[in-house]
Amino acid sequence: MIRATLLTGLILTAAACGQSEVDRPLTLDGTANASYNGDLAQCRAIAENYRAEDLCRGAIGGAVVGGLIGGTTSGSDKLDDALIGAAVGGLVGAAEASEELDGLRRDVIIRCMMGRGHPVIG
Repeated sequence: MIRATLLTGLILTAAACGQSEVDRPLTLDGTANASYNGDLAQCRAIAENYRAEDLCRGAIGGAVVGGLIGGTTSGSDKLDDALIGAAVGGLVGAAEASEELDGLRRDVIIRCMMGRGHPVIG
């Protein structure tokens, strides 16, 4: 039962992962200049390190909440239910934190590129 639930959670998490906001091409109001690709690589590297600890916090928070909810069920095996809840909660928490973090990192890339003089609008 635990393995099936964990596998389902992993499949759902993998299905939710598509092209991240960070990887989407930027929209320009004009043409890219010669330094665009180099600047974009540098800005993406800066964004990659931005608030990485939030992803861990999301997973831990989701695991704690899921474990607490799973442990309060009326079933006979509360430990299994708590472990399942923690696993699923951790996956959901990490997925939500990852999505939010991607949006924040995209904003960092846009601001970084604008700061380097590129006509980025989104």
